[in-house]
Amino acid sequence: MTSPALQQAEAIGAVDGPLAGYHREWYVVRPQGELTRLGRVKIGEPREDALRFDRRYFASEDEVLLDLARLGVPRVPPVHRVSRSGTVFHGFIEGRTLASLSPRGQPVAPGHLRQISERFASLSRLRPGDLHARRLRNPLRRAPEPDGIPPRPTGDSEHRPVRSSAHFLRELLAFTREHAHRARLPRFGPLFARLGIPPDVLGPHSRLAAEAALLTDRPSCLLHGDLHRANLIVDPADALWTIDWELAAFGDPLYDLATHLHLMDYPPRQRSLVVAEWRQAVTAVLPGADAGLADDLPRYLGYKRAQSVFADVVRQAVAVGAAHGTPAWAEQLGRTAELVHDILVRAAEPLELADVPGPGAIEPAYAELCTAARHR
Repeated sequence: MTSPALQQAEAIGAVDGPLAGYHREWYVVRPQGELTRLGRVKIGEPREDALRFDRRYFASEDEVLLDLARLGVPRVPPVHRVSRSGTVFHGFIEGRTLASLSPRGQPVAPGHLRQISERFASLSRLRPGDLHARRLRNPLRRAPEPDGIPPRPTGDSEHRPVRSSAHFLRELLAFTREHAHRARLPRFGPLFARLGIPPDVLGPHSRLAAEAALLTDRPSCLLHGDLHRANLIVDPADALWTIDWELAAFGDPLYDLATHLHLMDYPPRQRSLVVAEWRQAVTAVLPGADAGLADDLPRYLGYKRAQSVFADVVRQAVAVGAAHGTPAWAEQLGRTAELVHDILVRAAEPLELADVPGPGAIEPAYAELCTAARHR
């Protein structure tokens, strides 16, 4: 069955082919007729097979991009609508991903680092009242306070930014606990147990919850939420464009920096430079954004390492399952065991893991998961 997005793409021009994003399946189109002047564009639809581990704040990426354009935020994809059909599409940013020029773990060119700092600064200028994009209801309503007393009711401010940085991280922890961990226990619970992940690892008495309570308050601003090398496009003029705004949100600016550092995996020397440049650029437009940075940045990084355990353990289970019964299965098992071991080592401290299993113990855990799945 032809997808609606592909049908819409074919209706406006020649389709170059699908482009798999993480959240959406995209079709790149060369428009014909009156739309030719726009150059290549892309039309997308949600991926049914996407594994989601992050909370979404806005109902529509398209609406966020329209707001950013209205507010003059530079180098974000334009959004267009065909009036007669209502088809919505994004401008296709011609260029190469930063990932293809500077792979993860490798240093980034100074000019690109400067533009990344400028991107953070441009987001730090934006407050909740600046965007008109519809907010999604928090699936957890409000995360309870550590003593079990719910936060004060806020009326129709359900979607306003967090009242404190501590509350912001508690909500992230609650979402990860419910949607990335507990919701996946029926299928992956035995695997989590084999990997030494405690059942209450993200609970109210966990190390991460205790660390969240110690956060310094910082002013809220718009966050990209997923600023990594594949979401940064270098155009022919060497300008850096930012794509994939699905996880944009309002919250603690230090979280966006921590997420960026976690995903980029800069070499140590350059990482320190990125933090210094972020501090200079962001505090110039959002005073107080760096309050408590020395103590709180490691806390957010600990959360990101913990979150990645649940995401990558499940993603690797899907990859192993897809390879099961093929000649590539043994190789996939070995690759998965090494990758998951590395992830667990990085997250051992924030998750309070008493013992991290080696690749030799992880490989049979995934093999048995596949065997159990076949006999269901």
